[in-house]
Amino acid sequence: MGDDKSSGKVDSWFGKIQNYVTGIIGAFVAFLFLIFAAGAAFALFVAEAWPEKAFLVVLIPAASGILAYYNRTYATIAFIALIGLVILL
Repeated sequence: MGDDKSSGKVDSWFGKIQNYVTGIIGAFVAFLFLIFAAGAAFALFVAEAWPEKAFLVVLIPAASGILAYYNRTYATIAFIALIGLVILL
């Protein structure tokens, strides 16, 4: 009988954790789509204004992502810079 009570508490905690993580994942994916849309708008602007430099719009973020994946210092600096840019705008 005591196992049923502790089992219920554990299930309750796992349910709360699952709801929390599910909410975070939804917000994170929405944020990724927002970033993707902003990048697409920027790419459209660059492609119209400077067609010869349009490949940089794809190359620079990809290279930056690879660098950030392997270098935590770069990722931290880039994150702080992006947060600063968001605050300024």
